[in-house]
Amino acid sequence: MYRPPSLNTLRALEAAARHRSFTRAAEELGVTHGAISHRVREVEQRLGAAMFERRGNLMEPTQAARQILPTVRQSLELIASVFPAPPQGERQVLKIAVLPSFAAQWLVARLADFHDAHPGISIALDARIDVSRIGADGLDAGIRYGGGNWPGLASERLMTDMLFPACSPEYRARMEIAGLEDFARCRFLRNSWQTWTPWFQRAGISLPEPADSLPYDDAALMLEATIAGHGIALVRRVIAQDALQAGRLVRLSDVEIPFEGAYHFVWDANTPKPRLDAIAAFGAWLAARLRAEFS
Repeated sequence: MYRPPSLNTLRALEAAARHRSFTRAAEELGVTHGAISHRVREVEQRLGAAMFERRGNLMEPTQAARQILPTVRQSLELIASVFPAPPQGERQVLKIAVLPSFAAQWLVARLADFHDAHPGISIALDARIDVSRIGADGLDAGIRYGGGNWPGLASERLMTDMLFPACSPEYRARMEIAGLEDFARCRFLRNSWQTWTPWFQRAGISLPEPADSLPYDDAALMLEATIAGHGIALVRRVIAQDALQAGRLVRLSDVEIPFEGAYHFVWDANTPKPRLDAIAAFGAWLAARLRAEFS
């Protein structure tokens, strides 16, 4: 009978990807470096694909690993919310609605910091495009992008995201991109919610709106296509940051434009205490973490 990978195997894979180090993953989980390697090899044998590649002193997740990590992390968070560790006091589980791209590319990798700071609160993520039903469907709060002032919800503005062009190092080398004058011979990836024209105008480039490729409806999917070397994309600063720092993406210009609207943390203002206090704690941590990374 088929058996899925054990919880320890999934925890080892997630920790190794988050730290980009087998050694640090082993220290976190209280096991040996060899144990982490063994667990990772198990996943690789099951999927028939490498999970990591060495880049300098780091073990970078491969594209195959990045495809499964969001699901692995959400599964671990869900299990943690169902079977929380024995607390010293009453433990609360908050269900947070969040845009899938924001969750997969930024938030999930940082949730351990919140749990370390607030051991009495567990966060269960509900990744969805429509995050309008806060206070319903068991949702305590949400992270939305837009203009704010949603009826029936309290909100705190977090930040405006910025857009700039990026591509994979391999694509830049293949197309010999040295400056903006080289953009004309490149392929542009498009997103259905954002055209290239405003950026072209800000950068002073006379190019028509790209129409030779299918648009992407999801920012995370377009980011993965960009990392895979399919072309140049206008990427969002928040969700592209980790890929840029890891060298999977390279920024091609300092010129950037704001993405219309802003990230907001939203919740039902009628939520009773002490649940409202837990929601406020998560909102404060979220705002502080974004300010620390992007201010």
